[in-house]
Amino acid sequence: MPDTLDDHQARRLLTLAASASVATALILIAVKSVAWTMTGSVSLLASLIDSIMDSLASLVNFAAIRYSLVPADDEHRFGHGKAEALAGLGQSVLIAGSALYLLQEAVFKLLNPEPIEATGLGVGVMVFSIALTALLLVVQKYVVRRTGSTAIDADSLHYLSDLAVNAGIILALVISGLGFDAADGLVGLVIALYILWSAWKIGWESVQLLLDRELPGEVRDVIGTVVGEHDQALGFHDLRSRQSGRTQFIQLHVDMDETLPLKDAHELGERIRADILQHYPAAEVIIHHDPVPNSPHVPVDPDSSNREDRAG
Repeated sequence: MPDTLDDHQARRLLTLAASASVATALILIAVKSVAWTMTGSVSLLASLIDSIMDSLASLVNFAAIRYSLVPADDEHRFGHGKAEALAGLGQSVLIAGSALYLLQEAVFKLLNPEPIEATGLGVGVMVFSIALTALLLVVQKYVVRRTGSTAIDADSLHYLSDLAVNAGIILALVISGLGFDAADGLVGLVIALYILWSAWKIGWESVQLLLDRELPGEVRDVIGTVVGEHDQALGFHDLRSRQSGRTQFIQLHVDMDETLPLKDAHELGERIRADILQHYPAAEVIIHHDPVPNSPHVPVDPDSSNREDRAG
């Protein structure tokens, strides 16, 4: 889960990652354009199209991240974090479009294979591309670990796939240079299908975030453990959670002895809330106190959603 960061630190890290992504994509577009012009390789064209899509997606990310960090206001009481999921959905559409175009070009190259020129230049460009992409991924993974950003995570997933794509292109250029002209079209076809699959995964994850999918099951387990560590907490139920940008929203009902004074019940709820925040510092936690007759404790059932189920 992300570290505890204030808005200024989060904004600085997210802006750094988004800016680095845009700069990387623009540099790769420039060098790949030259290489494709000189080689005529459809595999290099595939990589060039991918970089163009990267630049567009990164620009969308940059705008979405800045908007997602805008504080909550009267019209958006839960903040603007879902802008990141919308950016991820936009990325998936752009990436899918590029994959379909590439499929067309790869099929044409398979039907009309041609020798590739200046393969040495093409290989050199792809090696440079791999090195630059790997450097960007280091920055992105660090930012995702610190902020939990879904937009940067989606962007890094695509750049991670680029490493495999670029390695495949180097292989295609080498094999084509040895006289097997169809290798270029075959690799281009495989890359197109791989990019299309990546677009599906990014789009699916973004849609799930927009639909307020529950946080992973381990969150329920952790909260069950936290509640069980407090003797005065007799159980919990109606746990609901979701993710919006870098913020997790967690709501639950905690059962407490009906004879417990209101002040003590409030303090117990605050202690449980503080312990949950130790595990999920970027979360907003809401706890409702339910008065129930005191009864012997039974083991925690993290999946319970009914008042009859007790946690201890």
